[in-house]
Amino acid sequence: MSTSLKRKAPEEDEKPIKKVASTSGQEGSDGEDSDDGLQEIVDVDFDFYNPDDIDYHALKKLLTQLFSSDAELLNLGDFADIMIEENQVGTTVKVDDQKSDPYAILSIINLTHQKEKEGVKQLCTYLSNKCPRKNEALSKAVKEILSLSSTDKHVGWVISERFINMPVEIMAPMYTMLQEELKNAVKEQEPYVFEWYMFISKTYKEVVSTIDEDGEEEHQHKKPKQADSSETFYFQSEDEIIAKYAEYQYDFRFTNSEKEQAADSRRAFSDFGIAPARKLLLVHKSKFDDMVNEITKTCSSTSAA
Repeated sequence: MSTSLKRKAPEEDEKPIKKVASTSGQEGSDGEDSDDGLQEIVDVDFDFYNPDDIDYHALKKLLTQLFSSDAELLNLGDFADIMIEENQVGTTVKVDDQKSDPYAILSIINLTHQKEKEGVKQLCTYLSNKCPRKNEALSKAVKEILSLSSTDKHVGWVISERFINMPVEIMAPMYTMLQEELKNAVKEQEPYVFEWYMFISKTYKEVVSTIDEDGEEEHQHKKPKQADSSETFYFQSEDEIIAKYAEYQYDFRFTNSEKEQAADSRRAFSDFGIAPARKLLLVHKSKFDDMVNEITKTCSSTSAA
């Protein structure tokens, strides 16, 4: 298994990815935050590596971030192990060197090929139970796909997770590499031919804030502004593109929602009118390449803007 540097970003003929660091929090002469809204452009070089043994705990942490309060319901270590063992496909992003923790991961796991792993069984059961039963056609299709019973129609889980302050521009080279690695793996007769590509997207909806105009906490019941018809927003902007290509999709809430709301880090969301959730997206193989091409094009144009 190769653990060498895949590609140093930027290359000599490319401009570095620029990260915007806000300096608006600097105090003014009166001791209050300055509202000049100044921003400083910081050039950051990102290095791309194959997942490695040293990344195990960091990958588990990124997966824990994805599943939040429900992380305890899944054996996430199984997925970290698979990404490291099958590292001919998948990319981590680091800033310092290979020994540092990854700031982002884009990889894919063949759930059908790994269906005997405890974590895979737990994940498929978890997601199947989250599918809304009122939509019988959707429920039937999703449960059939997640049963992993077909020997020739494999399901690949595309794991895309990064720290919240990572720029979306890194996704263009990452998806390009993923696309190339999948093609190479198929040529080597590795099990990377998929009928369905599965994504778990981090989403949120607007709710009534628990903080009043004076910054005081309001002890009132939080209700969505537009109930069930409220608009869904994505923490990772490229997920909006993925949703356009998804054959099947549905929103779901955390099983441990009470723990989610009780956590101090999560209370900050509800305090300011944000209710985090998740969305399952299933993209058919016939649309995968077009989806990747739009993601890479959009993320690249974002970088050039």
